[in-house]
Amino acid sequence: MKVSNFSFLVVLFLMVSCSESIEKPESVLKVNLSKPEQTNISQLPDSLLPVKTFLKNSPAPQVIQFPLNDGEFNFYESEGERIMLEPPAVLPLLVMRNEDGGIVRNEDGEPFILGEGGMAQFTTYTSDDGLALDAVNSSLMDSRGHLWFGTSGGGVSHYDGTGFTNYSTAQGLAANNLRSIIEDREGNLWFGTVGGGASKYDGKSFTNYNTTNGLPDDIVFIIKEDKDGNLWFGTNGAGVSKFDGTTFENFTTEDGLAGNVVVSIEEDKNGNLWFGTYGNGVSRYDGNNFTTFNTEDGLSGDRVRVIFKDSRDNLWMGTVGDGVSKYDGNSFTNFSLEDGIASMVIRYIAEDKEGNIWFATGGGISRYDGNDFTSYTTRQGLAGNNVLSITEDRAGKLWFGTDGGGISRYDGKGFTSYTTVQGLAANIVMSVAEDSNQNLWFGTANGGISKFDGKRFTNYTTAQGLASDIVYSIRETKSGNLWIGGGGGLSLFDGRKFTNYTTEHGLSSNDVFSILEDSNGILWFGTDGGGISKFDGESFTNYAPEHGLAGYAILSILEDKSGRIWIGAADGGISVFDGESFTNITIEQGLIDNGVFSIEEDVAGNIWIGTEHGLSYLNSNNIEALLAGDFPDDNSLIFNFSSADGLPNDVILQIVSFPDGKIALGTNLGIALFDGPVDGEPFVELSNLELFNSNTGYPVKDLTDGQNGMFLDSKGVLWAGTGNNKTALARFSYPSLLKNEELPVVEIKQLRINEEVVSWNLLAHSQNNPESDAITALEINEEVSTFGRSLSLKEREAMRERFSAIKFDSISPFHPIPQNLVLPYKNNILNIDFSTNEVSKPYLVEYRYFLDGYDQEWSPILKKSSATFGNIQEGTYTFQVMARYTGPSVGEAGEWTEPISYTFTVLPPWYRSWWAYIIYGLIFLSFIYPISRYQKNQVLKAEQKKARERELAHAREIEKAYSELEASHENLKETQSQLIQAEKMASLGELTAGIAHEIQNPLNFVNNFSEVSNELIDEMMEELKNGDLEETEAIAGDIKENLGRITLHGKRADAIVKAMLQHSRVGSGKKESTDINALADECLRLSFHGIKAKDKTFNADFKSDLDESIPKIEVIQQDLGRVILNMVNNAFYSVNEKAHQLGDENYSPMVKLSTKKVIGGLEITVEDNGTGIPKEIINKIYQPFFTTKPTGKGTGLGLSLSYDIVKSHGGDLRVKSSTTESSGTSFTIYIPEKTEA
Repeated sequence: MKVSNFSFLVVLFLMVSCSESIEKPESVLKVNLSKPEQTNISQLPDSLLPVKTFLKNSPAPQVIQFPLNDGEFNFYESEGERIMLEPPAVLPLLVMRNEDGGIVRNEDGEPFILGEGGMAQFTTYTSDDGLALDAVNSSLMDSRGHLWFGTSGGGVSHYDGTGFTNYSTAQGLAANNLRSIIEDREGNLWFGTVGGGASKYDGKSFTNYNTTNGLPDDIVFIIKEDKDGNLWFGTNGAGVSKFDGTTFENFTTEDGLAGNVVVSIEEDKNGNLWFGTYGNGVSRYDGNNFTTFNTEDGLSGDRVRVIFKDSRDNLWMGTVGDGVSKYDGNSFTNFSLEDGIASMVIRYIAEDKEGNIWFATGGGISRYDGNDFTSYTTRQGLAGNNVLSITEDRAGKLWFGTDGGGISRYDGKGFTSYTTVQGLAANIVMSVAEDSNQNLWFGTANGGISKFDGKRFTNYTTAQGLASDIVYSIRETKSGNLWIGGGGGLSLFDGRKFTNYTTEHGLSSNDVFSILEDSNGILWFGTDGGGISKFDGESFTNYAPEHGLAGYAILSILEDKSGRIWIGAADGGISVFDGESFTNITIEQGLIDNGVFSIEEDVAGNIWIGTEHGLSYLNSNNIEALLAGDFPDDNSLIFNFSSADGLPNDVILQIVSFPDGKIALGTNLGIALFDGPVDGEPFVELSNLELFNSNTGYPVKDLTDGQNGMFLDSKGVLWAGTGNNKTALARFSYPSLLKNEELPVVEIKQLRINEEVVSWNLLAHSQNNPESDAITALEINEEVSTFGRSLSLKEREAMRERFSAIKFDSISPFHPIPQNLVLPYKNNILNIDFSTNEVSKPYLVEYRYFLDGYDQEWSPILKKSSATFGNIQEGTYTFQVMARYTGPSVGEAGEWTEPISYTFTVLPPWYRSWWAYIIYGLIFLSFIYPISRYQKNQVLKAEQKKARERELAHAREIEKAYSELEASHENLKETQSQLIQAEKMASLGELTAGIAHEIQNPLNFVNNFSEVSNELIDEMMEELKNGDLEETEAIAGDIKENLGRITLHGKRADAIVKAMLQHSRVGSGKKESTDINALADECLRLSFHGIKAKDKTFNADFKSDLDESIPKIEVIQQDLGRVILNMVNNAFYSVNEKAHQLGDENYSPMVKLSTKKVIGGLEITVEDNGTGIPKEIINKIYQPFFTTKPTGKGTGLGLSLSYDIVKSHGGDLRVKSSTTESSGTSFTIYIPEKTEA
């Protein structure tokens, strides 16, 4: 049974899966609607009537029965080949095994299936990701939502979602081997160490407690805070110690404790403390007396590694080697391997938000739901099987610390993946179906078909008689038989044998893409190349485009509630068959595209159509009008949606309708889920849209395009063939999906001044103790955490000197942020980094920020978690930032947070300070006083001046002074305008020089060809006189050819002039879609030729590195072009100056222009290896009228205007420069992808 035609589907599948964004054809945008074409079958001429083939007139279909047991042999003939039949492969899911490798079974003899049977959704973090060490003994989520991981030799790692910050003895931690982490009611973190006692961390520095402070032993296994705020420390051989904040009180076996090696502590509902010992059971302490419980009292084992109190007040006691015991206050209930727990070695116990109890064991992790255990191991994606700690984050995700494997984050039961590892026949699943016994059937691209009963896969291939190993479609009929469409025809499977049908029996094609059994029991088969075949049990009737069908390749078939058959064609739209006629719906009737992959009817009878270029929706109330071509007011009855409406991709391969009205779309970029229409309301947007793909952290990259490649089973679970060997078949349980229930909390992480990271504790020490050179623990802690090392004395001194004028009151804990910050004017460039406590998927958080007093409005929505503000004028400013989580959430958890704020002050420059104004006033008064005395004397000398004359004279003086002042003001305004115009004209002059250079070549061509043509005309006149027509025609041809060249080079000159006008004209001020790469390259070349034209000695190289993935963005093209031109002009000026200064032939002046796509936008960078900008003036370059060029060479407005233009686009302008041997300057323009309006 060979495949007859697989090429069409392979090409189609590769085309859609390799293209994440396909440009829509113009036909999609058609607005002129026409009545649909309709073909009545009965009215066709006899020669065009559909062909009907009876089975009784055809060869008998092949019936193949396969053996059930190994050792049985059957054969069958196929196309001249004798093929041996085999029993189907039966592959059980992965099950739990004991230490000896034996299968662990329950009391009924059934094995325990691991996890949900497939690969669970685990994410692993190791030292490669920044974790201090891959052996993680303990973990904690603190009150801020951040995670802490204690390692076995690497210290402690703090994780905030964006990265790890590691703390060790270098920062003051007592020891690097940690066994316990807790947070006390004051927000301090306590770490129990091996060999160093205990460390308390207040967010700034460590305070250590050991035997010298009263702690009985320096090995601390466990720390627990009781209801009164006392801390209890379990030690290695010295019993337990109680710390009240001042003194330690120690308890040992002499006081009644069961054993002196205390590895676990818990407090019960009555306030009693329970101490788990290693080898002596547990002790309960009521504040006065100890009571011991051991195996004689029903405890499963005496080596009690962990004690945990659940939400029902039960105490769970995990042992080393003897399983776990639950104590309800009266008796013990013990659990072991036979109950389904992964291992008898229990390291840690925790409870999740749903009330499940989790056990970290020596053989993986186990979840107990109150009835059954479910276990996960490395075979389900866990990082390591020896699990030592469990922590649940604020979103309900669990973090498991392993011994050597790092950390595993478990995202819940929402998604599970199945591949050939679990027993699936092949990794590319094209079709999914469910039979009446709730078995699932998976048709694959090259492995036949798999039956899944929840415990095992049973696989059928051509070796069992299946027509083809390529299966596109599966459908169970009312009789309980399966019809399987593939690349070799049709197979009818009754559970024991296959009956195969091909074109020999009347089927229109042997490639069967889709199958439908209608309400009358008639079967419809959509094929590749043969249209559709109708089968009534006795005969095949075939329909093709010549009978009115929309196309030859039929990918989807649906019967709606009214009995109409909807047929989707790969390239011809949809045919609706009412039993007599085909009515075709295409883009002419409003369909978004004619390439139809899937058709679905929802619970309300609405029709959804998935195409190659988007989604079409037809309300059930409009179906009749559409089929009749009755368009109200020429408006389409079909509503279309695409990626512009939020869909992840325009290729809609699968559609599934949920009973609750939700709609799921399978696309080339994962799954989209949204709420369907509400009765009585128009459906105009995709409400509550959720995306599940690799970009949002889920194991679904793309989907396959077979019939029902995405399928909702009777339990409400969505199954999807992903088209990926790693994830293969995805099981998606939407109700089990973990969703955020709380708003994220925004916090400021770091402030940088003048683009430089600052050690704030160093500045605080210098501010409070200016004469001290001592290095404090606070400084070391911050330096190692921020810079990865301690700074040298030279680096500290340089930082003190640069930022000595900065003042602040205090520094916040955990993230060192100065409070009540006051910046001198020279330090007025501020970078603010921020984040949230979303530790699992920080990339799904969006931000908006606003600097009150600086910005006019809030920033666009950004993924970028930092903001830069330059050239901040004097004043008090308040920075505000808010965040929104865009992943799955409940209630208000997906809304914007309230803004957090941070206030700081920038002082004026000295010449605008209060004391400067006092000096200005004193100087002014010093001039006024002698003038006043003089005027007074003059008045006394005037004998006969009347009072009125004095007043009039005084009035004239005031009027004159006012006129002079007004004239001065007008002169100043004119001078300012001239300076700005001078800057623009200077830029235009350089541009014009470049244009002149560019236009010279085409003008030379025009002149040369004109002169040659004149000479040819003279020759032609001579030949005419001589009567030589043949030679005359040849000369005329040459003249015509020259005229063509003149026209060509004239047009080239015209294009150059237009380009100049485009750069030089005053723009409309409106944003337009702009190709940034083309604009940047044009500015680079015009600048080079402009300078070359002005200075014949100018010699420099330039190169460009343009990111081709940058999309067009909305900018004011003329303004941004002037910014780029200004940057490039400055760069060429700098390298030219350096070349003149050095006079060194080995110096190669170079200017580089590059573009790069970054998160949320793009960057344009202009680099040079010129003279550089000295540090003492780099902070002034954005100030108006400041210039480093000689008098007459620049106005000082270029960078100031450029800065304002970039900020008006919502971006920022950054500079890096050096004046050392490897001197040079780099300007980077950041423009957001969605610029401000």
